[in-house]
Amino acid sequence: MAEPLRLDDHYRVRAFTEVALSPDGRRAAFGLRVQRRREDDQQTNLWVVPADGSEPAHQLTRGAGDPRAAAFSPDGRLLAFLAKRPDEPEVAASLAMDRTGSSRAIAGSTEAAEREPQVQVWVLDLTRGGEARQVTAREEGVAAFDWAPDGGRLVVAARAPTDAQRAYLKALRDKKQPGPYVLRRTQHKHDTRGFLDEVATHLFVVDLESRAERQLTDGPCDEGEPRWSPDGHWIAFTSNRTGDPDNNRRTDLWLAAADGAGFRRLTFGDVGARAPRWSPDGRRVAFVSSLEPESMYRLALLMTVAAEDGEALASLPVGEGFASIGGIVGDVVEGDPVAHAHVYPVPLRRSRVAVLTEGLDRPVVGAPVWTEGGALLAPVGDRGQTVLVRCEPDGGCERVHPAAEDRLCTLGPLDAAAGTVVAVVDRPQTGPDLWRVGGGRLTDANPWLRERRLAPARWVEAGAAEALVLGEGSPTAPLLVAIHGGPQAYDSPGLRFDRQYWAGQGYVVVMVNYRGSISYGEAFCRAIQGDWGPREHSDVMAAVDAVLARGWADPGRLFCTGFSQGGIMTNWAVGHTDRFRAAVSEHGMWDYRAAFGTDDFHLWWQDDLGVPWQNEAGYLRISPASGVAAVRTPLLLTAGEHDWRCPLDQAELLYMTLKKRGVPCELVVYQGEHHAISRPARALDRLRRIADWLARYGGPALAAADAVETGGGAS
Repeated sequence: MAEPLRLDDHYRVRAFTEVALSPDGRRAAFGLRVQRRREDDQQTNLWVVPADGSEPAHQLTRGAGDPRAAAFSPDGRLLAFLAKRPDEPEVAASLAMDRTGSSRAIAGSTEAAEREPQVQVWVLDLTRGGEARQVTAREEGVAAFDWAPDGGRLVVAARAPTDAQRAYLKALRDKKQPGPYVLRRTQHKHDTRGFLDEVATHLFVVDLESRAERQLTDGPCDEGEPRWSPDGHWIAFTSNRTGDPDNNRRTDLWLAAADGAGFRRLTFGDVGARAPRWSPDGRRVAFVSSLEPESMYRLALLMTVAAEDGEALASLPVGEGFASIGGIVGDVVEGDPVAHAHVYPVPLRRSRVAVLTEGLDRPVVGAPVWTEGGALLAPVGDRGQTVLVRCEPDGGCERVHPAAEDRLCTLGPLDAAAGTVVAVVDRPQTGPDLWRVGGGRLTDANPWLRERRLAPARWVEAGAAEALVLGEGSPTAPLLVAIHGGPQAYDSPGLRFDRQYWAGQGYVVVMVNYRGSISYGEAFCRAIQGDWGPREHSDVMAAVDAVLARGWADPGRLFCTGFSQGGIMTNWAVGHTDRFRAAVSEHGMWDYRAAFGTDDFHLWWQDDLGVPWQNEAGYLRISPASGVAAVRTPLLLTAGEHDWRCPLDQAELLYMTLKKRGVPCELVVYQGEHHAISRPARALDRLRRIADWLARYGGPALAAADAVETGGGAS
């Protein structure tokens, strides 16, 4: 009989990161991420496979720079991608000036030779073969790019520091004596990115052959997500040009003439546009936005706007088109402190957009794709699954894949071209693979899974919510609630290594899509706005009771864990029930009053609760800390040393509180890590510590093979 997953299997898992179809729909490029044991890192490489499944997948890149954002040239001959690699010797030797032609030396200078590798655009010739060729040499790297229809140019979004900003960055990066951070922005930090500077990201047109650049945009605002129009005349992009982007989420959709002759404004300050995509005829631009940009609870919708409706501009404005920009919270509170703190921009006009998915009452969770016939395909969250939906631009949407009755799979990255649609399809017992929609499987990414016994999955209704349950279950089985993060997320039926590992240990694993999750409609999501805790906890406990009522688990062996928002809800749970023998709170939070300004989500707090100095009681009321006197459950805490989403000091506050109260507690701090664990050895250490902690209080003992140290610290 096949064995269940073991910790060491983590190094064998391959995950898909992206997929891109060639313009003729005949080839699919995709990214495949692996875990490397010796290097203790994750590495992504690009592969290509015929979309008809006639040949096995072929690996294109091998080990250098984590390539991503792959895109075929319009003729399908070239594949461009972003990668962080050392500059080509040819580039370093030949470029004595920056791309604007100024006298300041960049590449070829001593400074350039000593700089760290940056993310640049590289291009593979799929017809003639050979190594990838470096196209850009931006000093701060490239964030995004798109092909021109003629295939001879690219538009790139890249940071463009001024001379003063360049000097500041150089001082910060001095390895012998780094200079201090000087912070002026409201959004002064971001998880994984660290303390934020004021360097703006602008658009540049790059000649593929000569590498010559021409700057399209400038000023104090960031431009991103550039997309070239089919006729080559315009470049669509997103930019928050309110003049105070850290205090709102009003990202608009703009057009820049590819020849630099002018601009158009397509939306007018009432959206938070992202993922723009041109229609094949160039008449419309599709994008994703909610109807209330600052609210995390309004569902993301698929919208379109006509390119001809754009306002012609000679230059890009900053702060224009608004009755007020807002941003500053007044000291004198009149009435509700939450409403008082909603100081957002007031636009003078509404955008003329068509909203295509509002009637679905489901969120769009990825970028849309236009079909040859002028319809739109979009990934949508629906009752715990990501599914493919087709929408007509003049109205009407329908589910395409999977079938409504197939609830034990979820979709990952997808693309469409020339009548072909490919998507990553993920199932709990087989893992992810690339499929041609309406056709067959194109890859066999994880054949080793057939050597393992994976737990079956099933959906269970639980009061107002729904839960995905892993494991056969029995009256004596231990139960482990694994609470998802977000809360604007959802647990879906794909391969989750940690969940399957716990199920292999003997747990019945319960994953609850509690109120606040986004794939069950906007009212379901908005139910927790400004009132985190009681509803989510009620849904979690209803799911536990539903599983127990079916005789699938032992009511005396209940355990709880969760990461991020799941860690927050674990902290809430131990203060509101004593039913769990032990719990593990990973990278969560405890007292929200101390989070404002130390995490990177001040706008979220402000929209839900106002500002803490005007609503201290409200912040404490929904904090897990409000239940401190009732906490008796043994609790393991984990945190990232540099986590700025759920800061380390939140775990420290809870740790010290429990220590002073005599509650069994341990705190594990992963050095150098941010919100997510990045190194495989630490990911395994995390799983081992969780299993060991729960085993101390009645959970299954670790298998001998899993108890062997594989790195990341002693158990």
